[in-house]
Amino acid sequence: MELLNFKTGINFGANGNLNDFSPTGFSPDPDAVSTWSEAAVAELAFRLPPLRHDMRFTIEVFPYLADGLIAQQGCWVFLNGLFVNYSRVKTPVQLTFTIPRVRLNPGANRLSFALPDATSPKDLELGDDLRLLGLSFVKLSAGPP
Repeated sequence: MELLNFKTGINFGANGNLNDFSPTGFSPDPDAVSTWSEAAVAELAFRLPPLRHDMRFTIEVFPYLADGLIAQQGCWVFLNGLFVNYSRVKTPVQLTFTIPRVRLNPGANRLSFALPDATSPKDLELGDDLRLLGLSFVKLSAGPP
């Protein structure tokens, strides 16, 4: 399991480091700058160094709105199974939330994104793509608040 580097974060594009963080629920084919979620839940796993402060996470995302057929993408965020944030994503945005140090494990941590509005283009008769698209992830940054 990879140590989350606070200087580089996680880059989700084709030349990024997403695969170092045991991703599940993400498309195996990133584009130049991002990777789509392709399931109702997308997850990352990482380790953290010993911390003396809370952690602020910032995640750049943009929603799958199917040319206006979907009004928004809901995104529930969990750390190690515990709820930390909810956002309604209607435009490209930075999701930002702070997690108290006591909720972070010194070893393995799992960040999960539950996307109840994820929909396949095929279900909307917009093509043959069967992936449940919710959010396209661009970059995750972390550091002190």
